[in-house]
Amino acid sequence: MLTEQDLKNSLPDTATTQYFSKLKAGAIIVRDKWGIPHIKSDSLEDLFFAQGFSTAQDRLFQMDFDRMRCLGRLSEYLGKETLDQDILMRRRNLLETSKSDLSNASKICKDAFHAYSNGVNAFLETTENLPVEYKLLGSNPEPWEDWHSVLVYKVRNTAEGSFQGKLWLSKLVNEIGPAGVASITPGYQPESLLTLPPGGIYKGPQLSAIDELNSIASITDGLKSTEGGSNGWVISGDNTISGLPLLAGDSHRGLEVPNVYYQIHLSAPDLEIVGFSIPGMPFVLHFCHNENVAWGMTHGGVDTQDLFVEQLRRSKTGVDYLSGDEWISANTREEIVKVKDGSDVKVEVIRTDNRYIIQESERSDVGLSLMDPGSCGATNWIDSAYKAMLARSADELENALNGWTDRVNNYPYADCEGNFGYSLKGKIPIRNEANGWGPVRADLHQNKWRGFIKSSEMPRVRNPKIGFIVTCNQRVVDETFPYYLTHMFGTDYRARRIIKKIKETKLENIETPIMSLIHADCKSIPAETVVKALLSMRIDDEKSDQIIKMMSSWNYDMNANSQPAAIYGVINRFLSIVLAEKAYGKLSQDIIDGIPGAEDHMRRQIKPDYIRRLSTGSLHDAPYHFNPSSVLTESLQRSVEYLYNRLGPDIDTWRWGNLHKTAYQHPLSKLFPLDADKLTPPNVETSGDSDTPFASGSSISSEFITETGPVNRYIHDPSDWTNSRWIVPLGSSGHPGSIHFSDQQVMWSKVETIPQLWNWKEINLNAETKQHLLKPDLRTTDNS
Repeated sequence: MLTEQDLKNSLPDTATTQYFSKLKAGAIIVRDKWGIPHIKSDSLEDLFFAQGFSTAQDRLFQMDFDRMRCLGRLSEYLGKETLDQDILMRRRNLLETSKSDLSNASKICKDAFHAYSNGVNAFLETTENLPVEYKLLGSNPEPWEDWHSVLVYKVRNTAEGSFQGKLWLSKLVNEIGPAGVASITPGYQPESLLTLPPGGIYKGPQLSAIDELNSIASITDGLKSTEGGSNGWVISGDNTISGLPLLAGDSHRGLEVPNVYYQIHLSAPDLEIVGFSIPGMPFVLHFCHNENVAWGMTHGGVDTQDLFVEQLRRSKTGVDYLSGDEWISANTREEIVKVKDGSDVKVEVIRTDNRYIIQESERSDVGLSLMDPGSCGATNWIDSAYKAMLARSADELENALNGWTDRVNNYPYADCEGNFGYSLKGKIPIRNEANGWGPVRADLHQNKWRGFIKSSEMPRVRNPKIGFIVTCNQRVVDETFPYYLTHMFGTDYRARRIIKKIKETKLENIETPIMSLIHADCKSIPAETVVKALLSMRIDDEKSDQIIKMMSSWNYDMNANSQPAAIYGVINRFLSIVLAEKAYGKLSQDIIDGIPGAEDHMRRQIKPDYIRRLSTGSLHDAPYHFNPSSVLTESLQRSVEYLYNRLGPDIDTWRWGNLHKTAYQHPLSKLFPLDADKLTPPNVETSGDSDTPFASGSSISSEFITETGPVNRYIHDPSDWTNSRWIVPLGSSGHPGSIHFSDQQVMWSKVETIPQLWNWKEINLNAETKQHLLKPDLRTTDNS
C-alpha cells in the first residue's frame, strides 16, 4: 500500500536550476500560488521545451495514460478490462494519422513539437521522482516522441464522436422497427433557439426518416454495438462598462483525475498567450487569449463520422472488399495486444478505401468501417492552431481557424478593437443525409463523400446588432442551410437561460462579475414544465401530494441546498427511466445502463419532445408508438418511494446536494482499491444539472453522481487582460501528494474563480516557485 511518504517522494523538483544542452536561450518557469506555470523565454523553441518539461512535471502519468489509450495499449497497465477498447483503437489506427498530420505541418510547428518532446524527455532523464502511479504499476514511462503529442490530442477529440450513436440507432431499428424509431426521433424542437442568427428561433419541420431507417434495418443484421457539451458567450462592448466585448464560457466533459485541461501561460518575443492546454500537446488551443484577441470554444455537435457496411470475402491471398461491382484487395496486418496478467491477443487490422474495419459480423463476410476527417489523411490543423495563437485581430483568428479539422467547433471570439463574433470551424464532409442515420452500404457510390464544406460557406457572424452571441450546443442554423450537419443537436435550455440573464442586465452595465453569475445560473427550464404539470394533477396519495406541494413556491433553481431541487431531480431521473421503458422496448436497459449512444438519443430526441408537448398540452397529438399519458404519474409514484428510501423519512433534511455530488475515480483506483483513497480527491456537492448553465450532468445509472461538468471556466476581458478569471475542477497538479492536486475544487463547486495572472510583475509577486532551465555553458555565470 502507498504511504504518505510515497506521495511526497513522487513530487517533482520545481525550484532547482536545470541545465540542458538542447536549449538555446533558456527559459524560466514561474509557478504562481495555485501551482500554475507561467513560462518565459527569448526563444520559441525553448518556450515549447519548457512547456513540455513543466507539463511532464505536473501531468506525466496522465500524458502517458492517454498515449497508451490511443495506441491501444491500456491493457498493458489495466489488464483485460480494457481489452475491447484496445482492440477498437488498434483498428482505428490513430498512430498512422498522427504521424501523417505531423509530417504535413510546417517546419516551425515540427520544431515546436520536437522541442516539446525534448522537454518531456529532459524531465524523464533527470528526475529522481516519478509519479506514484509508476510505483504501483512497477513500470517506467517510455520516451516521448514528437507524434505522441498529436496522438494525445486525437484521443481527446478524434477518438470521440457520433459513430457510437449511429451504431446504437441501427440496433434500435432492428428492435422496435423503423416506424417506431421514427416516432421517437423528432429532431430539433420547434420554437427552440438557434446559434445563428443570435436569438433566432427554429421554425423548420420535425424529422421523418422512415425510408432511411428501413435501409438500416436491412444491412446491419449481425453487427453488435461498439463502444460532450459546453457553454460559450460573447457580449458586445455596447453592453459593457469598459466599452469593449467580454467573452466567457466553460467546457463540459467527464470529471477526470486529474482534470482534462492544464492551465498555462506562455511568453516569448513573438507570442504571449494564456489559456488551457492539453497535457502532452504543445501550444494553447482553445479557451485562451493572447495580447490582441480572445476565443472560447464549444463542441459543434456536427456529425462527421460515417459508418459503412463493407462486403468482405476471404481468400488464400487475404481479404477483399466490394466496391461497386469490383472486389478489391484490402490492406491487412496483424497486431499483438499485450495484457497485464493475461495472454497476448492477436488483432487483425483491415483497411479498405480510406477506411478501417472496426468490427466484423460473426459470419466474417460483413464488416463495419469508420470514416472521419480526423483519420482519413493528413490535414493542416496543427498549423491552424499555431497561427491562431499569433492572431492580432478577429480577422486573423478567423483566417487561422479556417484550417481547423477535427472536431468541428463553435468559436465565439472578441478582440481589442471592439470586434466580437462567432464561427463554426472544422472539416465537414458533404454527403447524403441518409448517412447521418446509421451505417450505409460501402459499395454504393451514392453513399460516398463528395468533398467538404468550404470555409466560406460555414456559418459565421460578426458584430451582430443584437449585441451578444450564445453557443451552448444548440442547433447552429435553420433548415435552409444547404448541407447536412447532424440530427442530434443538444437542447436550447442552457442557451435560453444565458440569454435571459444577459437581457436582465441593464445595457452598458455588464462586467466580469456578471459573467460569473451567468456561469452560476442553476435555473432549470424543464423543471418549470414538469412541476407545473404535477401541480395541475389530481393526486390521491398523501405522500405524493405532500411532496408536490413542497415544490409549489419553488423558483426552479437546482441549488445544492434546495429541498425542491432534490425532489425534482429524482422525478426527472424516473421520467427518463419511464420514457425509456415505454419508448425503447428491450433496449431500454441500454439507456439505463449508459450504453454509448443510447442515453444520448433519449436526452436529445424523445425527452425534449415530451417536455415540449407537456408544456403546450399537445401530448395527445404525439406520434409516439406508445401512449404517453401515464408517464408522469408513474414517474412520480416511483420517485416518492425512492426519496423516502434514499433520503429518509425526515423530509425537512432533504437537499439536492445530498444526492448530487462528485465521485472522482483515479484511472488506477479499480486496479489498486486499497490505495484508491490516496489517489482520488475528496468529493464535493454540486448545484445545477445537465439542463442548467451550471451544467453538472448525471447518467441514469449513476443515480445523481456528478459525472460530467465544467472542466474549466473562463472570463476574458479585452479591455484589461488582468481582469480575466479562470478555474478548474481540481488543480494544476496531477500528483495526489501535491497541495495543488485539488486546491481549486471547492472554489469551482461554488462557481468562484481565481485571477488569470497576465502581468509579469504581478506573476512574480504571486510566485510560489521559480525554476530556470539553462544551457550548460551558463552554469558558471549562474553560480557566480
